[in-house]
Amino acid sequence: MLFKDLPAGATIGLWALFACTFTALTSEVAPVGILIEMARTFHIQEGEAGLAVSAFALMVALGAVPLTIMTAHIDRKRLMLVSLSGYVVSNLMVAMAPTFVLVCAGRLVGGLAHALLMSIVSAYAARLVPPKMTGRAISFVYGGTSLGAILGVPGTAAVGHLASWRVAMYVMTGIAVMLTICIAFFLPPVSSTVPVKESLPSIASRKVMRAFLIVVAVDAVFFFAHNLLYTYVTPLLLEHGLPDGALSIALLLTGALSILGLWGAGQVVDRRPAAGMLASGLAMLVGMGLMYGHIISGWVSVGAVGLWCIGYSAIIPFVMSGAIRARATRADVAGAAINAASNVGILLGSAAGGAVLTHAGFGVLTPLAIVVALCGILIAFFSPSAFPHVLNSSEHDE
Repeated sequence: MLFKDLPAGATIGLWALFACTFTALTSEVAPVGILIEMARTFHIQEGEAGLAVSAFALMVALGAVPLTIMTAHIDRKRLMLVSLSGYVVSNLMVAMAPTFVLVCAGRLVGGLAHALLMSIVSAYAARLVPPKMTGRAISFVYGGTSLGAILGVPGTAAVGHLASWRVAMYVMTGIAVMLTICIAFFLPPVSSTVPVKESLPSIASRKVMRAFLIVVAVDAVFFFAHNLLYTYVTPLLLEHGLPDGALSIALLLTGALSILGLWGAGQVVDRRPAAGMLASGLAMLVGMGLMYGHIISGWVSVGAVGLWCIGYSAIIPFVMSGAIRARATRADVAGAAINAASNVGILLGSAAGGAVLTHAGFGVLTPLAIVVALCGILIAFFSPSAFPHVLNSSEHDE
């Protein structure tokens, strides 16, 4: 077990960082579950409402790697509190916004906070544990992002359905406030001892750098494919005959099913990355394919989205471990690169998906997402340097 030989303070710290990444991702994806309600409030089309997702992702894509490098020598705990305060401000701005322009402004603030937070957590986790446990600690902390991505949409959708989308954002604000207070009192402080010359990415060999860049590219492709369609999953399910009142339950079920993807990835991520990526991508591909046209309808379509989300959630551990395993740079910079690439995919996917949905509908958007996902599968499977077919024990993270 990860925590077996750790002191209580380090264990509490890792759980606190897990909670931070969970809250961060839940804040990031919250608008997906309340997209229809937001569009109705501001009298805009659903494709335009997707800009609330794009605005957040833009700031993360631009800021993740630079902030990781620039803040390498600043007190970790102080930065953590600053970034969490940014989530409080962002969610509150969205909840109170009288216009959609101010919603997007609030999301820009949240994106900057997210970029800063993700420049902290992996290095913070590494400082809480012995060197031999660094990889496992980082994987655990980033597990909060996976869980947030899975549960954030159905959670906010449920609150939005029972109350309103503004209440859902007030709830997110309250969670961020409580977490900020807990971090202030319970997260153990750590010092930043990174030498100046190590605060920048190391100069790796061409082969190592190529493997790293392939992992980052594959991550961006899959996130682009997913967000092309999933940003608009609520109107997609409605088009397949699911009742409006059943949306929150449906999204909760797909989120719960997605946990199977994380579990399955954990069984093979350290042994057969290529096979795991292939299986994950195919699950995503089949689930998306079933949503084309009107092959299925009603609750069967919820099952298809669940299969698609199982595949998507399984991909996250493979790309994160692959980026760190490549050893092209420090673990925190590798994590920031994956974070930036993911948000490039979210940004372009949500924006392009909104444009295609507005002008051409799901008849074009769904097959487009399928084609992009297929490209991600092919790149990953035919890149053994990035995703080896079999991992030797010497290649595992320490």
